[in-house]
Amino acid sequence: MGQARHGDGFLTVIKKKDFLHLWLAQLISMTVFNASNFALLILIEKATGSTTLVGLAIICFSLPAVILGAPAGVFVDRMNKRRVLWGSNCLRALASLVFVICLFFDRHLLLVPIYLLTLLISAISQFFTPAEGSTIPMLVNEEELSSALSLFNITFMLSQAVGYIVLPSIFLNVAPTFQFLGITIDAFEQLYIIIALLYLVCALLITFIPQTSFKLPTHQPKTGPVTTETLGVIRNVWNETYQGWSFVRRNKQLFLAVVQLSFAGVIIYVLGELATPIVTRLLQLPATAMAFVFAPAGIGLVAGSVIMPRIIGYLGGARAVIIGTAILCFSTLFLPLATVITRALDPHGWNTNPWLLISVALLMLIAGSALDFINIPAQTSIQELTPDWIKGRVLALQLMLYNTCSIPVILFMGGTADTFGVDNVLYLMSACELAFGGWCLYYARKHRTPADNENEDVKNSPETDKISQKPS
Repeated sequence: MGQARHGDGFLTVIKKKDFLHLWLAQLISMTVFNASNFALLILIEKATGSTTLVGLAIICFSLPAVILGAPAGVFVDRMNKRRVLWGSNCLRALASLVFVICLFFDRHLLLVPIYLLTLLISAISQFFTPAEGSTIPMLVNEEELSSALSLFNITFMLSQAVGYIVLPSIFLNVAPTFQFLGITIDAFEQLYIIIALLYLVCALLITFIPQTSFKLPTHQPKTGPVTTETLGVIRNVWNETYQGWSFVRRNKQLFLAVVQLSFAGVIIYVLGELATPIVTRLLQLPATAMAFVFAPAGIGLVAGSVIMPRIIGYLGGARAVIIGTAILCFSTLFLPLATVITRALDPHGWNTNPWLLISVALLMLIAGSALDFINIPAQTSIQELTPDWIKGRVLALQLMLYNTCSIPVILFMGGTADTFGVDNVLYLMSACELAFGGWCLYYARKHRTPADNENEDVKNSPETDKISQKPS
């Protein structure tokens, strides 16, 4: 019932100034963070031509989540959320400006400093994400929480689509190189300057939210000064991290949602790693065509985010994830098959055949939408099944899990692409997606709760069928 009123719910929560400032900070910061990461992949691929080194760049912004993800969640649960949000944006702005300075020198010789700065920016972000997720329930009331979470889910997908796929691809192709005070500033340097400024805008938005709006749950004890609080957290960090993991592991539905969201995150990382090779090696098009190929995926992500609340209300979250995994498997499998078929029909001009380009664009659009079928139900389940007092730890553990899984996957996929070709990597991905969908179906059925069975019985009862067939 509530799904039908999401549009009105969005307007209600956006009218709250404190929530609006937090939402805008999320939209901007997540978009520029994803744009920064994807631009780095293009930069490394352009400088080295190695998919493996591109994978190493992805590891640089994944590894901090493995090391700091869970401890960061513990710190965030105890620390001043407003201070964490403001400080993380300021520090990322500063690190991005240092990144720009590095780009003015020989990029082949400065790959190590570039990797280190990427590690630093990602490490700072490990504190921002759980702090933001923990803050949402503080700024809206219980009736508005569902709409607020749905809006943040849509924004999360929008930031991935625009930041990780569309914005850097287009900006790096259209931004002109120019001279300023005798210094040549190219598209990469312009992009990272803009990113640094936008992080500062996010910090300013956080300052507009008064400290009184960040209310702690009534059952959570107030913490002492920062120094005392920090020392206490350091002594107990691993115990509390284990407590968060135990909480997730005991709740089977929450554990499944965490795994599903992590799987979708790994897929997005792998697609980012393979973005340039898909365009230049599989399709044999210039790198400038990347936006044309991957923009449909961004459109699919955004469009799917808008309609997913209604789809989830009709199908249910579990069915939506299974269907999304099957669709994702189909689109991944047919991406290389489309090139094989077109090459057989048109051996000479196959890579510029309009039917191939239309097919690839359509498959990317479908893949982007399919990711929403996995992401949004999983995100919603995590928020609904996790109480406020431990939410920071759970969100941080989820980030740690998918980044831990992504590191070996990215190294393996990068090496496989360099050795056996991008097409074989895509075939392997489709097989993995199919296997994951089968596991989700098995796990969900094995751990069905009595409430799930009751809801299923009600949905399939004759009375329900009569009501659904009754003319309006």
